[in-house]
Amino acid sequence: MTTEQIKTNLLSKKSVDRRKAAKEIGKQRETRMGKELLEAYLNEAGDNRTWETQTEMILSLGLINYKPALPYIESIVHLNNPHSMITYCAAQSYVRLKRDSITDSRPVIELLKFGGLSLVDGALNPLGYDKMAPPKEEVITLINLAWDLHKHKDRIGNEAGYSDPRYGLVAACAGWDKNLTQPFLAHCVLTAGIDSTLKNVAENAIKQKYVKLR
Repeated sequence: MTTEQIKTNLLSKKSVDRRKAAKEIGKQRETRMGKELLEAYLNEAGDNRTWETQTEMILSLGLINYKPALPYIESIVHLNNPHSMITYCAAQSYVRLKRDSITDSRPVIELLKFGGLSLVDGALNPLGYDKMAPPKEEVITLINLAWDLHKHKDRIGNEAGYSDPRYGLVAACAGWDKNLTQPFLAHCVLTAGIDSTLKNVAENAIKQKYVKLR
């Protein structure tokens, strides 16, 4: 999709067109379109009928690192809706917009300390998808905070409906010091339960092998 096609679709009256445009901006890392994307999101926000389009816009604002979007993303994060795809996507963009570099996991740690299920699940994803490489002290903190996140209070009784929130962290462990990660990964294999995807990612991470993420 060309830049002009993206711009046209972003202004389309059809939500599906706007959604495709937003996703393409993130896919192409089209940083020049940050202002247009944020304006499109603000026009979209609040319309429950177009939540899927809003999630793509929110994700792409983080992927292109459009910093002016941070206050709007923060407002979603602060609501801390425990079962919300918009919150899940906002958490991912919050981490990407707030971190100083690919080695800075402090925004992830921040959200893990108070977040509901959607926040903690989303916050951990950039660790794996972006192959973040935090320092030893932060790795230890991340593992300690996420050790039993599969038993998050917002997930208990709904394990079949909500995937294991440790997924992003487990995926990232493939590239980290195995002396720090091996006990956690072994624990994840044992506690994955019905989540075969998490178990597979953990088993590969033990071998320090990245897998194609979902």
